[in-house]
This record gives sequence, structure tokens and C-alpha cells, in this order.
Amino acid sequence: MIQNFLKEPLPDLSVSRTSFKWGIPVNFNKKHVIYVWVDALSNYITGLGYHPDEPLIEQFKKYWPADVHLIGKDILRFHTIYWPIILMALGVELPKKVFGHPWILVNKGKMSKSVGNTMYTDDLVKYFGVDTVRYYVLHEIPFAQDGNITYELMIERNNSDLANTIGNLVNRTIGMAKKYREGIIKKVEMEEPFEYNLKDKALETLPKMEAYMDELKVADALEEVVVLARAANKYIDLAAPWALFKDPEKQDVLDYVLYQLLETIRYVGVLLEPFIPETSSKILDLIKVKENSFESLNTFGYIEKSLLETSEVLFERYDMQKKLEEILKDQDE
Repeated sequence: MIQNFLKEPLPDLSVSRTSFKWGIPVNFNKKHVIYVWVDALSNYITGLGYHPDEPLIEQFKKYWPADVHLIGKDILRFHTIYWPIILMALGVELPKKVFGHPWILVNKGKMSKSVGNTMYTDDLVKYFGVDTVRYYVLHEIPFAQDGNITYELMIERNNSDLANTIGNLVNRTIGMAKKYREGIIKKVEMEEPFEYNLKDKALETLPKMEAYMDELKVADALEEVVVLARAANKYIDLAAPWALFKDPEKQDVLDYVLYQLLETIRYVGVLLEPFIPETSSKILDLIKVKENSFESLNTFGYIEKSLLETSEVLFERYDMQKKLEEILKDQDE
């Protein structure tokens, strides 16, 4: 904005137009109506009850100024030049921070109806489900550059992160609990028997995520949850519960391993709640946990005992070719 607009003196801006008829009429010239962007910008504060000639109401005091004003990068000029000028003229505080979000490109090109590459949210949800779509756009759109979306990339990310990592962790753990302990996982404390500490990894995840979120790096924050789930899957391979089960002298270690996995899954479930809430709720239901606050993550060892009765496929793993053919057929109908 500084380079493109503020290096030179700003010229006057006309707040009315004659090129269209809809809009608020200008009372001193019937040919003019108020330019939509001037009217639209005021909605941020009038929607909170602001009136220039009346006392500020509590709702306005509570929510304004915005801590973060999140917008698309193509409307930065309106929100970092016009809008602050209007607010300053009114004597109203400016937003504390304006974040111009990058674009979502389709196959590395801008969406366009004329080109025919537009992807609609309703269609994506129909093909993949709400949480897979939420996960993709939150995880795959970088902080400071445009993101890319294709059906192939959606399928790949669903399979690798959601089905093979998070879903697999939950299903493996519940399956082992039922096979080795009739679904009962009890709290066991001992010196970590393996050179891999899940407790430490779980406890450090939320602070890392909070640091990223403070910088508005949502994708990096979400990746930390996936990193934790990957660590838990690695812990299963390292601890080999199937081998522990066969060793009469390692039954306490098996109980310990299953509990470490259960608690880590609780962390994954709670941490996913702001990003993919339906999946978060399903995970916590499966492990019989009702508390989903971040405060509950201050303690690794929150669960005393749990009976894991049923599992659920959280995310379907798609065959790339079959899924693409299914989508293509649907779009042709």
C-alpha cells in the first residue's frame, strides 16, 4: 500500500457514482448514488450499534476495535486507506491489525466462471465432507502466498493426513485396547521405557500452536496437531504393543503404552476442535472424554480410566482414480 498509493499524495476520492442506479441517493445531485465501498465499510461499526450522534453502546465497546481485521488481499486498498480515513474522521479507533489473506487458486490459476474452473464449496462438501474441506483450506493455504486447490490435492491430503495419520491413530489404539485389554485402558505411571516421550511432545504442542496463531499462521498451527498424531503412530511402531502382549513380564508396559496413546489422542481431539469440530467431537466421544477445553491440556494424565467400546472410520481413504471418476460423472449429470 505504501509503495503503490502512499508514496505520492493521495488525491480526493469521489464517494458517489453515476455509472449505476442502485445505492443510496446523493441528496444534492439525483444522478449520483453513494459508492458501495463507502457504504459497505461503515457496516463494520454500525452493525455493532455505532451511531455518530448517540452514546456508544456496550456491544460496540466490547467488540471494537477489532483485534484482527481479516480480509482478502484484493481489497487491501479499501481497508488500509479508505476505511482508516473514515474512522479517523469519526474519531473512532482503528483496527489493531489488518490481515490481507492470499487467494485460493485452482490448479495454480485464478477462479473464473468464463474459464470454467470455479470450485463451489457445496460441491466440495458433497464429495469430501465438511471437515476434509475445512482441513484442506486451513492447512494448505500458506500464510503469505496464494494457495492451490485441485481435486487430486484434496484426495492426497485427505488420505495422508486425515485417514492415514489421525484416523489411523484412533482406530489402531481402540483396536489394540479391545484386543489386548477388552477395551479397558487404565492410568499407569512409570519411567518412560522407550527413547521417545509422547508426554513431552503432547505438552509442548499447544504452546507451539499458540505462538503460530499469534502470528496468524493458521496452517503452521494446524500442522502441529498432525505432527503430534504422527509421533503417536511412530510410538506404536516403536513400542510394538503386539509384542508386549505376548510377554508376561511386560504387561504393565503394555498398559502404560496404551494409556500414553489414549492421552495423546485426547490432545489431538481437543486441539482439532477450532479447525475441524465435527471430527474433534467424534474423537472425544470415542475415547469417552467430555472436557474439551485447552485448560485440560495443562495435565498429561487427565483420564483415570476408560472403556473403549466402539471405533469409527473418521475419514474414508479414497482411491484416486475412482474418486475422480465419481466427481466427473456427477458434474456431467
